Amino acid sequence: MKNDRALHPAMPLRRRLPARFAPALATGLLLFPSLALAAADPFEFDFRELAPGVWSGVREEPYRLPVMGNTTFVITTQGVVVHDGGGVPLMAERLLAKIAAETDQPVTHVGISHWHGDHHFGIARILEEFPNAEVIAHPFTREAMLGSPIAYVDRHPTFVERQQESLQRAVDTGLEADSTQVSPARRAIYRQLLEDMQIVGQEFQRTTVTVPTITVEERLVLHRGEHTIEFRFLGAGNTAGDLVMWLPNERIVATGDLVVHPTPYLFNVPPRAWSRTLRHLNDLDYEVLVPGHGQVQRDRRYVDLLIETADSIADQRDSLLSDGRTQEEMIEALDFSSVRDRFTGGDPTREDRFAAWAEGPFRYAALKALSGEPMVIIGPRHPDAEPATEAEAEPEPEPEE
Repeated sequence: MKNDRALHPAMPLRRRLPARFAPALATGLLLFPSLALAAADPFEFDFRELAPGVWSGVREEPYRLPVMGNTTFVITTQGVVVHDGGGVPLMAERLLAKIAAETDQPVTHVGISHWHGDHHFGIARILEEFPNAEVIAHPFTREAMLGSPIAYVDRHPTFVERQQESLQRAVDTGLEADSTQVSPARRAIYRQLLEDMQIVGQEFQRTTVTVPTITVEERLVLHRGEHTIEFRFLGAGNTAGDLVMWLPNERIVATGDLVVHPTPYLFNVPPRAWSRTLRHLNDLDYEVLVPGHGQVQRDRRYVDLLIETADSIADQRDSLLSDGRTQEEMIEALDFSSVRDRFTGGDPTREDRFAAWAEGPFRYAALKALSGEPMVIIGPRHPDAEPATEAEAEPEPEPEE
């Protein structure tokens, strides 16, 4: 573990607002005027208490664009610890409003599960309110956030002008820019994004990168009153630096995008490494799991399905290549039929997203995992850089074999 600045004492306790202000505080309108814009929009959390003092904030529509990660926070007698503090400032403001509605304690730590911005581009707002809070991440995540992978944030201010016309054309004509058909499910997703474009544009004008101040290579344990809070690196998976938050007393784990529900993100995910990491996750013997996106899980069945998927694709890949198939033939021949319906249940939107965000990218990731070829080179940050994929690509940590 490395601390990049001296630890600061917690800020003085905030005074609780009078009870008559509680309804407004719950929506954040008093603390954060920009929340007055909010109605039903893509940046809302559904907050639920998972155990005394432990809250999740789930983004209810996981496929609504732009995708945005879930959050988890723990209220202790010595401050509040957050895991993934919001992909835009409005989400961080809503998180802060919820925290203020529940406690006078300051935010002392903000963990970042991985470098993809939909989990942390808003946390500068938390630091504005609590400037002594420490930001925790894996060393790889910090490196990526300082380098070229994160540079796409510099293009967020022009998102609307770059995307609105092409999205409208796809909705109107049913054709993508490359003349491929837009499925009805995807067309509905695009239509919703167009309806949300004003608030998306406003929030993308405010996004920024907040660099971690503490890096954790394996494990950091915080003892805060009755709560023990662990930040753990269990192995490579969604990225080379996924950090989970584990609460051993409550048996609650927040995973970031190691686990995404109801269909996974498999851009540049090495199948055998991911399977091993998910097994390490199950070894925690959790009772509640907060995924990076999607609904809270209360058993291990969904993670078991992810492990089965990873093992199946890795085994097929190895068998096809040993039988003399070319790499191109192997990629085409990989068969997802044993798991596809168990993820999608025949729902058209899930089928569309499984094809786009799981099946398609996993075919190529399975091949690249053998060579150790990096998916993204971490070079100097350059403002014209584009994210490598819809869920941002990741350098492979090492060859699987």
